[in-house]
Amino acid sequence: MISLCKECSSRFEKSFSIGECSICGGKVAKMGELAERGALLVGGDWESFSVSTTIPRGLLAAEEKAFDYSPGESIKTFANRYFSEKVAAISGRKYEPSGGDGRIMFDFRSFTARREPEPLFFFGRYRKLKEGLSQTKWDCRKCFGRGCERCNGEGKMYRSVEEIIGEPFVKKTGGTFCMHASGREDVDVVNTAGRPFVLEISNPDARKVDLGEVGKEIASGGEVEVSNLRRVGRGDVELVADSHFPKTYRAWIEVEGGAGRKDLEMIRGFSEMLKQQTPNRVMHRRADKVRERHAKVVNAGMDGDLVMADILADAGTYIKELIGGDDGRTEPSFSSLLGKGCICKRLAVVKIEDYFLDLVLE
Repeated sequence: MISLCKECSSRFEKSFSIGECSICGGKVAKMGELAERGALLVGGDWESFSVSTTIPRGLLAAEEKAFDYSPGESIKTFANRYFSEKVAAISGRKYEPSGGDGRIMFDFRSFTARREPEPLFFFGRYRKLKEGLSQTKWDCRKCFGRGCERCNGEGKMYRSVEEIIGEPFVKKTGGTFCMHASGREDVDVVNTAGRPFVLEISNPDARKVDLGEVGKEIASGGEVEVSNLRRVGRGDVELVADSHFPKTYRAWIEVEGGAGRKDLEMIRGFSEMLKQQTPNRVMHRRADKVRERHAKVVNAGMDGDLVMADILADAGTYIKELIGGDDGRTEPSFSSLLGKGCICKRLAVVKIEDYFLDLVLE
């Protein structure tokens, strides 16, 4: 018959002889000391916590032998319950099994405890006011982020919306950032509509953020503005990133030889189901296939020598190719409609039909 310490023996329905423990080697009796060390890690602005316990394989194998003699509570279940109760009592913070503000991780191998803050998630809508910004960080293709002559030592091709939004949050919280957005616009396209995003902050040191102050700092550079900032849950990342919405674009179009009245009337009446083969400009990173999308011109007029058209299009429509035709890879196009070349000179996202997000976000 195997012998157990009295603490491990109490976990089983049947009694074992008490002696040197063949399961824990006496560690369970010292769990109170480990719980105290873990409780000291629940500090700062944590209001709640969760726990996890790592149990060595050898210990679990030894426990299986005891289960052959009697049913009982596993040491992992016992330890998690014990640590959660003790840490809550010592720290005065609330135990949240689903996560809380952070996790205290107890390790029976080294008999140590460490803290792991839960990520923070902030929803908002960004307006990109200037061209020349990528949405996410874009490492230099030559040096791959190390810095070289091509990128003026910065290691990136463009400054990004992600950095402009993320850096003020990191100043307030510490940690690192990653932005999850609903779609993206090209570097040379502005967005005055407000594109939905969730900013994820990993390993934050602080959790309370004055979102008004952060919003002002983001806007101070005159390149990006944010609105509707609020804290959300982990599950909202997928909701926002996987949601795609119809959008209205404003395009400034150069028509070969100049646009006449008939050209303008034909553009105003455009409402078609498009067949768009993957554009030449993105073939290096997208599968070559044909996509069907609907696009409709909702308003059009002249702005100097250019046609200015507002185009309502399904999510995923390539607007530049809708206008220029991309050597026949998009049909129909404004070029095929007019029978002469059309070039998109400027483009802006002016409306995104994303209203349902405000109803379903946590």
